[in-house]
Amino acid sequence: MTGDVMPVVLQQRSALGCELVTEVAHSFGEVCLQVTGSSMIPAIWPGDVVAVRRSELGELRPGQIVLYRQERGLVAHRIVHIHGNLLTTRGDTLRHVDPPVKASDLVGQVLSLVRNGQRVNLRQSSWQRISASILRHSDLCLRMTLRLGLRLRRQGTEEMA
Repeated sequence: MTGDVMPVVLQQRSALGCELVTEVAHSFGEVCLQVTGSSMIPAIWPGDVVAVRRSELGELRPGQIVLYRQERGLVAHRIVHIHGNLLTTRGDTLRHVDPPVKASDLVGQVLSLVRNGQRVNLRQSSWQRISASILRHSDLCLRMTLRLGLRLRRQGTEEMA
């Protein structure tokens, strides 16, 4: 990991919290969580709320965003490769792939996203792919983007009040 980039770890960091989120997703089919990390910018920003649907490994494809359990908590990253019973994932702004994710650690697929009360399309546009590549290779650009994003979010919150 580099600079200010934090993995997209969702609110639940304790083992019990992770198990609870997993159980809710598996029992009810879907769970919503607020994002706290920055490794999926520009697709997902800190403070966004994601809806995760229970999914099986066979339903998933590279390019989709999944939520999985890891020792540091719940992580939402994009699938890079699928090898048998293992997923290879990476945060959009991270240079290196994550350790392999076992099917048993998969919570589900991130289906939708709400930012500032507005539903956001999760399909990655060309500009998002280019932006992610630039942010992945430039710590300065990433820090500037994070600061700008936080400033815009604060302004949006003040205007709504």
